[in-house]
Order: sequence, then C-alpha cells, then structure tokens
Amino acid sequence: MRLPSLTALAVLAACSSTGQTDTAPAPATTPPGVAAACPVSAGTTVLATEFTSTGERAAITLEAGCLYHAETDVGGITLQLRPRQSGTQMPYIGRLMTGGVAGGSTWEIRATMTGEYQLWVTGAPSGRAVRVTVTSRGPIKAGS
Repeated sequence: MRLPSLTALAVLAACSSTGQTDTAPAPATTPPGVAAACPVSAGTTVLATEFTSTGERAAITLEAGCLYHAETDVGGITLQLRPRQSGTQMPYIGRLMTGGVAGGSTWEIRATMTGEYQLWVTGAPSGRAVRVTVTSRGPIKAGS
C-alpha cells in the first residue's frame, strides 16, 4: 500500500521547509561578461588610430555598461563594428552628428556585453586617411 509512503514524504517535506523563512534571498547574479556599471572612467580614450587603406581594421575592447563616442575627422563615411568571437552581442551604434563631407562625424556606442570587436570605416574618399578616436563617456544611463 502506498498511502503511508506518501504520508511520510509529506511529513518530511513539511519538516524540511520549516525554519527557512528567515533565509535571505540569493543575490542576483550577473551573467558572465555583463557589468552593472561602466568600469572605464569617463574621458578615457580606448582607441586612437588612423585608417590609411581600404579594408584596414582595428581591434577594440568594449566594456559592458559603458557609453562610448567614436569621432572621425572625415564626414560622409560609415563606421562598422563586428564582434571578433561568435556569441558576443553587438553593441548599439548610431550616428549622433555629422559635419558633412568636409567635417567629421560622431557616433554613439552602447556596450551591454564586454567583448572584443573589429572596427573599420567605409566610404572614405579615395586616398584619404581617416582618423578615428573612441572615448568612454561613462556608464549607460537608464532610459537612454
């Protein structure tokens, strides 16, 4: 007959759960590679390079929770970004300002996952070198 076995299990379950109401909830854990705040100080230059030929790329590490601005000295170009490893989430990247063909452009990059990326520019006038500077602006603000 199975009834006594079920009763014994119910009693054991009731006994083992008593006294645990005072236990503090487990702290929230952050997934690997994801930070709650930006570990890079605002104003820190994380990349300063000059692209002199088509197809040239630069390696950059972006930290989770950080807002970056990428500035170029040539307008009318596109900034490209790609993770170096599969499984790394792409950060948000959007153009903030453009100075036209003669002036430079500024992009905003929001990293939600720490990772290594390749950065390059496309659309530069033939024979024209393009300077790119990426600077940390501090933590990503909520709602931005």
